[in-house]
Amino acid sequence: MDSRQQEMGSNMQTLQRRSTAAIATLVFGAVLAVAASSAVPATAKTGSGSASTDRPEAATAAPAFPTFVHLPADQAAHPTARAEWWYVIGHVNARGHRFGYEVTIGGGKDPQVIFSITDKTTGAFYTNSQSYSHDQTSFSTTALDIRTPSATLSGPMDAMRLHATLPVVGEINLTLSAEGPALYNNGTGLMPFLGGTSYYYSLPSLATQGTLEVNNRTYPVTGESWLDRQWGNWDWSTMDKWTWMPLQVSNGDRINLWDLFAEGREASYATVLRPDGTHEMVAVEPLADTTSDFWTSPITGKRYGTRWTVNIPALDASLTVVAKPQGQERQGTFGGTYEGAASVTGRYRGKPVTGQTYVEQNGNWR
Repeated sequence: MDSRQQEMGSNMQTLQRRSTAAIATLVFGAVLAVAASSAVPATAKTGSGSASTDRPEAATAAPAFPTFVHLPADQAAHPTARAEWWYVIGHVNARGHRFGYEVTIGGGKDPQVIFSITDKTTGAFYTNSQSYSHDQTSFSTTALDIRTPSATLSGPMDAMRLHATLPVVGEINLTLSAEGPALYNNGTGLMPFLGGTSYYYSLPSLATQGTLEVNNRTYPVTGESWLDRQWGNWDWSTMDKWTWMPLQVSNGDRINLWDLFAEGREASYATVLRPDGTHEMVAVEPLADTTSDFWTSPITGKRYGTRWTVNIPALDASLTVVAKPQGQERQGTFGGTYEGAASVTGRYRGKPVTGQTYVEQNGNWR
């Protein structure tokens, strides 16, 4: 183990013993300290250097300060990780007909594909989960090229191709083009997670176009998607429940928000990405106290929240998040997980905003 790995391990052990607020302060302070001693300042922007453009720059391969994730190399698979996945959610429009979609392709020891479509216009929800053996799948370790019988994801960050089929219901064929900077969760792309560590980044602004087929009708669609990429080694048995939200806010900020219950503690925090590539770590008021509507699954009996007030004091933010339709539970992992397309309205940085998100809930929110 080299000195960098030893230092990382020591830091992760220290972080795991701290409160949520302390974690945010410690991690972000460490990032600033590292950046200050490097050739790239913490507030530096990467890209072509042009002062003005007609469209956002493509997702940058180099971060605004040092991280443990390297793009585009880390789009590829990491076969030594016990768990990893490529998770894509999106909100698309077909001439006024609105859809949400979610595709999760899991690698690691148990390859799996979960594909869901939410018809926001009619309220219909379709989902399917399928596990595969390793000889049925292919996960490239040199580039983004993932192939399973029911879903594929491949190509460079500015032209990724996503295809997925949902038996009987339909399929999607989309091109995903990353615009703006990447989001590095925890500011570094590495975080303590469920008794272990997780590498974690997002491409939170993906221009999306292609086709979506539902019930023998094909829709040309355009919209915006979000890709979450996570891999590492952790212990699922330490997890009680969590709520996760990838918030796309109308002022251009992107927010990766967690409210995690594990090992007898609750951690509520968010990583905020600004359009210029700078990151902020902020504390979030616990969501359980501000959840005002619920839905109980007739299949699993689990109870999930469907309406929240998200308060982030450091950002002068109070956001109302509403999942609609309510019944957006997918089967498969953990015997049922909520993956709900949702709307965002409220105040952010002191100004009115709108937005969109997906809400993921693991566990039973009684």
